[in-house]
Amino acid sequence: MNSEQNTVPSPNRLVHEPARLAILTVLSACAAADFVFLQKVTRLSKGNLSVQLTNLEQAGLVVVHKEIIDRKMRTTVSLSKRGISEIADYWQTMDEIRAHMAQNKKRRASGRNGPRPAFSEEPAT
Repeated sequence: MNSEQNTVPSPNRLVHEPARLAILTVLSACAAADFVFLQKVTRLSKGNLSVQLTNLEQAGLVVVHKEIIDRKMRTTVSLSKRGISEIADYWQTMDEIRAHMAQNKKRRASGRNGPRPAFSEEPAT
């Protein structure tokens, strides 16, 4: 069997982390979102959301804009061009993983390259 057929693509670990993936997925569905909206939709605590946004901003995946409106700080977040590309690449990789697993399942079902038993089926004497 070709080793390329056995290689499962690996998702970007920065994007794959559940909290960051939730944030990036929400942002991919809108032009921008404010902090309160992101907190409600992702169900992250203020602290966790803040930390994850900092991580994503440092990686260049999001742009964070802060402004004062009516004496209150308003934080708005949007995907950067790199963020748009990374989340698209992530979902493409996940599609490739699903296709790879479906292909392996098909092979096992047809009897080719199926799993070998871990024990002998012959009775002990």
